[in-house]
Amino acid sequence: MDNKNYTEDNNWDLIEVSKVNDKIIKKLLNYLKYDISENFFISFESLLKLGNKIPEYTIESIIKELDQTHNFKKELFQFILNFTKNGIIEYHLLPQLYNPDFIIRARAVMKIKENNDIKYIKFLLPLLEDPDDSVRWSIIRYLANFRDNPIILNELKNHLDKELNPIIYKNLKEIYLGE
Repeated sequence: MDNKNYTEDNNWDLIEVSKVNDKIIKKLLNYLKYDISENFFISFESLLKLGNKIPEYTIESIIKELDQTHNFKKELFQFILNFTKNGIIEYHLLPQLYNPDFIIRARAVMKIKENNDIKYIKFLLPLLEDPDDSVRWSIIRYLANFRDNPIILNELKNHLDKELNPIIYKNLKEIYLGE
């Protein structure tokens, strides 16, 4: 950055966005193909901010290449496509749920829990791998309400082997075993 003073009406975001090229967009989209990470969250937020700079055909081709095991990611790319194309937001909490700031992610999980908005469960399951303990624990506690669902129970069981936080591990084990 240079030492120029910028005022609030200098459209700083527009200046930075104008530097984004197809190579950067491709990298951002590719990060969404990988597991949950800080890069995943930053890429998701960046893509939403880029809006119609993202070629529709690029997103559509990614959706087609993802197989059935990546249904949540297909829906995520479809969300980005709908958002950039028409400004349509079916899952209004998704930008917060996949925000780079863990506090915003935690608040989104709290809103989902408060409203018992089960349509977000498919987007919560991948966040069992969230880098933040508080987000993971909040999601685990919410998903525990649905442990009679074999898919959710299986996801909780699979996460048990991956959980590194000993307190979350102990509590998750109790939830999984129904103790």
